[in-house]
Amino acid sequence: MKHAPREHQRVYLTFYLRIFEGDRFLGFLIDISKDGLMVMSEKPLEENREYKLRMKLPPTFEWKGKKVEDREIHFKGDCRWSKHDEVDKEFYTSGFAFRELSEEDNEIIHKVIREFKIR
Repeated sequence: MKHAPREHQRVYLTFYLRIFEGDRFLGFLIDISKDGLMVMSEKPLEENREYKLRMKLPPTFEWKGKKVEDREIHFKGDCRWSKHDEVDKEFYTSGFAFRELSEEDNEIIHKVIREFKIR
C-alpha cells in the first residue's frame, strides 16, 4: 500500500512517551508530527479504527501548574496502519492520524516536538 506524501516532517524523539487507551498501555511514542504519531507496541494495533488515546508527559515537561499525576493529554487518533517493526520483529509499529485535538493539546504536541526531538 503506497502512502500519500507527508505534509509535515516527522520528528524522532529522544524520550519515549507512554501511550494508553483508557487504562490499557498500548506502547511508546517513537515519532510525532503535526498530523499524527507512531507507536511501538508488543502487539499489532487494529487498523482503520479510531482510538481514544492518552499520552503521559514526563515530570520534566513544563506543565501550567498541574499535579504530576495530571501530566497527560487526551485525544482521538485513527490507526492508519500497523506492521512488524523493521529492526526488531518482536515489536510492531503503528501510525496514527490525529483527530479532534483541542487547541491546548495541539500546543502541547508542538511543545513535545520542540523539546524532545533528536537534534
